[in-house]
Amino acid sequence: MDSIAAAKSGHMGLPLGSAEMGSILYGSQMTYNPKDPQWMNRDRFILSAGHGSMFVYSWLNLAGYDLPMDEVANFRQHHSMTPGHPEFPNSEHNTPGIECTTGPLGQGVANAVGFAASEKMAAARFNTMDHTIFDHHIFALCGDGCIQEGVSAEAACFAAHEKLDNLIVLMDSNDVTLDKVAEYTQSEDIGARYLAYGWDVVTIDGHDLAAVDSAISKAKSDNNGKPKLIIARTIIGKGMEEIEGTNAAHGEAGVKFVDGAREKLGLPKDKWHVR
Repeated sequence: MDSIAAAKSGHMGLPLGSAEMGSILYGSQMTYNPKDPQWMNRDRFILSAGHGSMFVYSWLNLAGYDLPMDEVANFRQHHSMTPGHPEFPNSEHNTPGIECTTGPLGQGVANAVGFAASEKMAAARFNTMDHTIFDHHIFALCGDGCIQEGVSAEAACFAAHEKLDNLIVLMDSNDVTLDKVAEYTQSEDIGARYLAYGWDVVTIDGHDLAAVDSAISKAKSDNNGKPKLIIARTIIGKGMEEIEGTNAAHGEAGVKFVDGAREKLGLPKDKWHVR
């Protein structure tokens, strides 16, 4: 909230609504080494909903990557390590821990499928009976808008056909898109569609830490030839009651409510506070 408020630009909805997923991914479920960000067998995290980039910057800082709080606070500023849509490598800095984010909705899902295919290929070429060199997972976080796009559908079909069971896609399912709530533009059963493709699908409460943890654990352990879709039901902008659950949270409309939200969440007045 503080970084977006300082920049007066960005997206509060996804970082707040997906906070529990971030805490589980970076707190216990993903395998990585912040001291060696390019460790070969690390899990990869792809942010398909790249407009929510403060999500990944916040968690990289908390996870111990060399992304200091000063750079987190310098969000969306020229020459900062925290541009609006991070890339690897970005033109100014090699921001540690960034694998890939995408601006065009759905493209991150397709990128994650490519990452998963490359991991399977590397494992087939270099793993032996005595040495497992590659056995990591590819995680992607996407939103309702990503799933609407044709590119994600085509990639999802390919992932199922190629049996990419190392791919775990978490869907921030909050029923909100940029201009309207999603019911104005979609009414399909997304879970049924992905089941038809050949994916494993589970729907959970995305704000229930235990449910998120359990779903990811099961997805990682099921080497059954099926990619995994975890539909996490969430509230966009959770914790900022003036905008939560509305398309106003899809952007910086909440900037003027940050101080009030901090107080209601029990946070101190000092900015960028970490307990």
